[in-house]
Amino acid sequence: MPESARARADKQQDLTRVRAERDDLRSQAQLLARIVQVLKIENHQLKEADTNLRGQLAAQGAVRDLTQRPRT
Repeated sequence: MPESARARADKQQDLTRVRAERDDLRSQAQLLARIVQVLKIENHQLKEADTNLRGQLAAQGAVRDLTQRPRT
């Protein structure tokens, strides 16, 4: 195989490898973006639940909120 044909074949193999790696990284980035969205939704839901529970505790009045106590 002449040198220029071999060099072209090597470049083609490199290009194929780089494209496959790019596609894999793109898929991973899309998966991570979906995971971030799910975590944002879950975080929002947990914050709402925390707010609701704190409101319920405050409404009961008999339970002292220890998170608001003065530090010594």
